Amino acid sequence: MLWLGFYKIDDLVGDTRLKNWISRDACIRWISRHRSTTLLGTELVNYGTHGISQPDGVVFAAGGTIVNFLVIYCVLTLRALFKRKLQTQQLYR
Repeated sequence: MLWLGFYKIDDLVGDTRLKNWISRDACIRWISRHRSTTLLGTELVNYGTHGISQPDGVVFAAGGTIVNFLVIYCVLTLRALFKRKLQTQQLYR
C-alpha cells in the first residue's frame, strides 16, 4: 500500500504549497541515490506495522520485504532505464 500511495503523491499533494518540495520525480531521484536507506526505512514501517511477535505477522512482513526489494531495486531501476531510452529516442527524431 505504501508504494501505491507513493505513485499517487502528486495527486495527494495537489495544488498545496507542499508541491514545491514534494513530487514523485524528486522522490524517485532520492530513492535511486539512497536505495539501502529506503529499504531500511520501508522495512521499519513494514515490521513496525505487522510486528515480530506472531508467526503470521512475520510471514506477512516477509512478503512485504520481497515487494519492497523488487520495487526499489527492480521496478524503479527499469523505470529509469525506459525513461532514459525514451529521452534518447526523442533526441534523435
